[in-house]
Amino acid sequence: MMYDPTITATFRFTTDDQIRYGNSQFGNSCIVARNLVTADLGTRYIMITLGGWDNHQNIYQQNAGVYRPARQLDAALGNLIADLAVIPGANGQSKLDETLIVAKGEFGRTVGPLTTQQGRDHYFVHTAFFAGGGVRGGKIIGETTADGRLIQSPGWSGERAVTPEDITATIYSALGINYTTVRRDDPLGRGFEYVPSTDWQAFPLVDLFQ
Repeated sequence: MMYDPTITATFRFTTDDQIRYGNSQFGNSCIVARNLVTADLGTRYIMITLGGWDNHQNIYQQNAGVYRPARQLDAALGNLIADLAVIPGANGQSKLDETLIVAKGEFGRTVGPLTTQQGRDHYFVHTAFFAGGGVRGGKIIGETTADGRLIQSPGWSGERAVTPEDITATIYSALGINYTTVRRDDPLGRGFEYVPSTDWQAFPLVDLFQ
């Protein structure tokens, strides 16, 4: 693989692309992700991390804080979606139609007044972004209170707050995988749940695709 010119080419990109994607490490990673998807070499899953976004201090510092990673995310993710939307896929579809993109963090940020360090701490309520893979674009599911503190309306058929388990079930379902699967082929037969059991029934966000 190291000396295969086809594989090597997927990790190369032009200076123009680099600038268009934001001229950042995250942007470069999104270009490589685009190349891997369009090369059809067998890649099925790609994970990209943005890096620092844990703004406990100086969250609104000019040209730093939350602004720098936000600009990187906007430029790179926006151009990744735009490029995949015009690259032909199979059966008259685009590569975006064949590729599910999910942008998500582990948590949100506290609302209201800033901390004494001019930052925001961890908070449960947050947003997940879906594009491609059959997702109907231009849709917002759910609504928070005006201050972003609580979920005011779930906005989906589950009629409750969306959980990480629901997100997992959605991704599996979009890939055509039965999210209720429990594998028992490990040496001890302990069982591995694709979606861990909870006190509620995890369910895909089918509303994203309708």
